[in-house]
Amino acid sequence: MTDKASPPPSDAILTVPNLLTFFRIGLVPVFLYAAIGMDNMGFAVIIAALGFITDLVDGKIARRFGQVSKLGIALDPLSDRLGLASGAVVLIVKHLSPLWVVLVVVVRDAVLVLVGAPVLKARGLPIPPVSRVGKYGSFAVTMMFVLFLSSGIHNAAHPTHAIRLAAWVFAVISIPLYYASGAGYVRAAFSSMKSQNDAGTRNAGG
Repeated sequence: MTDKASPPPSDAILTVPNLLTFFRIGLVPVFLYAAIGMDNMGFAVIIAALGFITDLVDGKIARRFGQVSKLGIALDPLSDRLGLASGAVVLIVKHLSPLWVVLVVVVRDAVLVLVGAPVLKARGLPIPPVSRVGKYGSFAVTMMFVLFLSSGIHNAAHPTHAIRLAAWVFAVISIPLYYASGAGYVRAAFSSMKSQNDAGTRNAGG
């Protein structure tokens, strides 16, 4: 028995997953103000965790209830990048992790978003879909960031050293996964461009 085919993405805007994504984007300035303006890392981590939870559930809701939309497909990765960027800013400003750890994550994203995506768009090619390795890598990077952020909570009952150790464990796991998925997206992009070039050659010769 085969599964029923998923419906194509709709043009809907006010779906539950999209509202969750709007909410997550709205949390970014709140998180930055809590961490830097208020210097309240406990509150900032709660905001970050709330954003992380909405990121986990919005896609599941969209698929489960047939609410996958074109806007959601575009906004979800944008909200992820904004979340990571805001986390990177706080980690750097508050000196909660080594600078190189943050830069390794940011550089990978910058290359894909600022170089790869415009090249594909200019050629009329779709952005490669998120891979399973990409999902695992993004999850691990998010956990690493949250743990490094959590290490900035200072009180007598807070196990800072244990949390930093856990953050380093996720760093060892997440960075290779993150770059492996990035390499996969680059391969997929080159494959799409090659297919496009081959098709153009055949059409010119035919």
